[in-house]
Amino acid sequence: MFRPLSINIGLRYAGSRHGHLSLVTFVALMGLALSVSVLLFVQGVVAGFERELTNRILGVIPHVSVRARESIATPSGLLQLIGGIPHVQGSAAVIEGQALLSVGQKVRGVTVTGIEPHQYRQVSHIDQYVQGASLITLTPGDYGIVVGIQLADELGLMIGSPVAVVLPDVTVTPLGAFPRQKSFRVQGILDTGSQLDRRYVFIHQIDAAMLYRLGEGVHSIKARLDDPLRASDVRFEILANVSNEFTVSTWFQTYGPLYGAIRAQKGMMLLLLSLLVAVASINLVSSLVMIVSERRGDIAILRTMGSNRWLLLATFVFLGIAISGVGVAAGIGLGYVLGVFAEAGFPMLESLLGVKLMGEYIVDTLPFAFTPTDVWNVTGIAGLLTLLATLYPAWRASSTNPAEALQHE
Repeated sequence: MFRPLSINIGLRYAGSRHGHLSLVTFVALMGLALSVSVLLFVQGVVAGFERELTNRILGVIPHVSVRARESIATPSGLLQLIGGIPHVQGSAAVIEGQALLSVGQKVRGVTVTGIEPHQYRQVSHIDQYVQGASLITLTPGDYGIVVGIQLADELGLMIGSPVAVVLPDVTVTPLGAFPRQKSFRVQGILDTGSQLDRRYVFIHQIDAAMLYRLGEGVHSIKARLDDPLRASDVRFEILANVSNEFTVSTWFQTYGPLYGAIRAQKGMMLLLLSLLVAVASINLVSSLVMIVSERRGDIAILRTMGSNRWLLLATFVFLGIAISGVGVAAGIGLGYVLGVFAEAGFPMLESLLGVKLMGEYIVDTLPFAFTPTDVWNVTGIAGLLTLLATLYPAWRASSTNPAEALQHE
């Protein structure tokens, strides 16, 4: 197959086993590979957190919440109104309240969410994270409850365990004032791998209505959107169609700063860690300059045989690109392996240390997402920096004076 002369010469130099030059080239290649792998690994971890936030958090929590000052006595009309707004995929009436879960001497504060299971599936994918019986099997009058796995661990709960839900309201009896409470049975364990597992419990809406004495009323209407990023637009649309007694909130108010921080951090880390690739490119410059110095005789002979400066320029540019191409490819492979092993080995490390290293964060695992976009971004940055790094050595080679180079040969 025909190849330009500059490519043939560049490949010959790239495959040369010329003593210390091979070692210098190998060191430059490994430096580039390590810098690319670190850059890709960090980008993958940040992308993993973004994926987990989107799938676990935004897949579980409703995107928009409409709440009245007291309660919504007739939710059907508001459900119909919200369901007809563009980009709203589904809506559900919900009862929410603060309470305590009590098991023996152990007490934890939680948010009780009373749902109608079939209706709530329109606004949340939470059912796929429930172990044991699903939310669909919540039956009014059975007083079943779904608790998060972190709550279950802290309180020592299992499927079928009894647990008391204690409300802040006080009931006055002839024996004195006592907080209102009701005994429930654990029907499912919620495991989203996030802080939701520590804060929320779910019961049937009718049981919640009896617990909070709401009759047929509810506290809020939840909505799910086809695009969570349109939540602000939908919020303004709802506000324009309801009275002042309602307040409308979105997921931006609770998780928006985290989402924005992840997006901003991803770009910032890409910029900062690109400096590693720049340092590796400087090593590549040193390696190419040494190759040019070592090959001055060859370059002079090529010039005397009639080769122009553009041929030599193209030869050493291609040589640098060939070396950097191997380094970038090795870095991409190494970055992927690091990410996979880090994600798989993180639970083992936590088990070995006996502590939840990320238990205080909203996502308590170390996720890794290997996305084509990140690969292209890292490859593009590395390719551009290494291309720039080859220009000076290539220019130096093309500027070699044949008479000076050959006078001592």
